Amino acid sequence: MQIGLFSNGNRNNALAKTSYDEDLHEVILADRLGISEAWISEHGTFLAYQRPDQLPSADLFICKAAALTKQIRMGPGIRPLPFFHPLQIATDCAVCDHLTDGRYIAGFGVGINAQSNKQRGTFAHDPRTMFREAVDLILKAWEAPAPFDWNGTVWQGEKWHIIPKPMTALDVGIACSRSDTTLELTAEKGFLPLMSWTPTVPQVREMLSIYMSSEHKRGAAPARSRARVGRVVYVCDSVAQAKRDLRDAELRHAYNRMQHVLPPGGSNDDLTFEKLIDRGFFICGDPDTVYDGIKNVYDEVGGFGTLLLIYGKDWGTLERRCRSMERFMAEVAPRLAALDPDKPRVASAAE
Repeated sequence: MQIGLFSNGNRNNALAKTSYDEDLHEVILADRLGISEAWISEHGTFLAYQRPDQLPSADLFICKAAALTKQIRMGPGIRPLPFFHPLQIATDCAVCDHLTDGRYIAGFGVGINAQSNKQRGTFAHDPRTMFREAVDLILKAWEAPAPFDWNGTVWQGEKWHIIPKPMTALDVGIACSRSDTTLELTAEKGFLPLMSWTPTVPQVREMLSIYMSSEHKRGAAPARSRARVGRVVYVCDSVAQAKRDLRDAELRHAYNRMQHVLPPGGSNDDLTFEKLIDRGFFICGDPDTVYDGIKNVYDEVGGFGTLLLIYGKDWGTLERRCRSMERFMAEVAPRLAALDPDKPRVASAAE
């Protein structure tokens, strides 16, 4: 198992620079500790909620972070394709590939509230239709050896091309919700499935099953080792300390995406760190407890390649979050390293 970071930015600072500096501090630390990749949330004017410190352009942050790190790969999590012209996205990705010296990973998705959001006007086409055509057009722009004509449902043009071309064969991560079509597209195109921290373990298991059983046409074949799964993880001395450290952490921004986590007859009052830790949805506590929690998720979903630690939040203090990351990489990650989800599973005698 590889370890990554999902900087799912949601802080509460009046000045954007304050939040960006904390995000950058966490990514630089992740690079120093050997974390392999970081996905940077892009929260622009396309969301239902607005904060003065949100990050509307992940690529700009990534290029700065690349100059201050050595090995970590980075990508936006994600660019909402229906809101932009595909050739602009293709160009931006290619430029970032050069500026990061090949450490850039493209990240695409439909975007939150794409159908109902009117800040860029009313879409003439369904956002998922736009997303799928945009993906094909971006791939064409990256790979075509000469200018090409495009006569699609959404976009039309002649002699299209981009400058520069990507420096490397770019990997692409796709934000996978519980939509079958998105998971099928990810498998079809040889992309990386990105699964957020809000789905339950049974939902992740179902999503991985759809991805693995879907038709494949280009690039890398579906493999569990290519799947990225986000989870809230916090390492300290004990579960009790984790509850104390995270007692005042705010989850209100995620209430609408966590309704499926509520117990029968529950309410938003059940969406607290203490209750979610008790239910095992958040994996927090001493290193042994955290290892067991992650291993249980891994086993229950059938295995996955990269665990994405959730950062970019005002959960606890910056010092405690960084200490948690350090302890995770020193005391938990080495025990997970040997997990290979693509290796055939050998049934035990008890089975």
